[in-house]
Amino acid sequence: MSSPSAALARPAATTGRPLVRLPKTRGFRAFVGLGVFFLVWQLLTTTGIVDGFMLPSPIAVAEALWQMAIDGSLWVHLGASLQRVAIGYLIACVVGIALGLLCGWWRTVSDYVRPVIEALRPIPPLAWIPITILWFGLGDAASYFLVFLGAVFPAFVATYTAVRSLDRNQMNAALCLGAKPSMLLFDVLIPASLPIVLPGLRIALGIGWMCVVTAELIAAQTGLGYLIQQSRTLFQINNVVAGMVTIGLVGLAMSAALEQVERRVNAWAPSERL
Repeated sequence: MSSPSAALARPAATTGRPLVRLPKTRGFRAFVGLGVFFLVWQLLTTTGIVDGFMLPSPIAVAEALWQMAIDGSLWVHLGASLQRVAIGYLIACVVGIALGLLCGWWRTVSDYVRPVIEALRPIPPLAWIPITILWFGLGDAASYFLVFLGAVFPAFVATYTAVRSLDRNQMNAALCLGAKPSMLLFDVLIPASLPIVLPGLRIALGIGWMCVVTAELIAAQTGLGYLIQQSRTLFQINNVVAGMVTIGLVGLAMSAALEQVERRVNAWAPSERL
């Protein structure tokens, strides 16, 4: 006969098992959610509730994607957009995180820098396009700059908020144990800031995608935004929606990848224990 302590231990063991299957469950739910979305979209177009020319069905969009994938145009435009997002986003992360750390740690630096950032932050990237074309011309540099403008401010705000929200008792405890400035930075400050910084970087990535498409609509000769604009002028609505779907799916994949990194890095955080 099993002891009462063993009987009490069994539920804890069984309740721990679903936590291992949780990522699979979430992935399945995400798949079902996307499937229902595309199914409703297909029904709206096939039943005539929505004009099939104004909004092509998912099947028509999939056929357009397949044709562009076969002739190679999809990969050319997708590669150009990915390159612009990656470069502009990485530069924005470096600058935004560095400024956020400086302003969050040193109040004097914050008093000088934050008013400038808060004055520039409300200006939408679209308003920067004329002067960006004047500075960089029609090319990749203009797209890099617009992506940078869109992503740097969320990265800065997240980092600054994380540093200012840090419990000073942690820093004092590390100092009492003899921690050096480098140890305070890499062993206390950065790990404690990651639960706020990493979600901010995911937000910055989404804004970066919006900015690159905006730039490609006007100041580029390749990219998914250029594909959408070119297809619109030719009344190829299937290709227009295909470009939009590509942006959405690629952005979803990149955001999911960052979220997985966030879960691994922040496995100790209370928000990741649920």
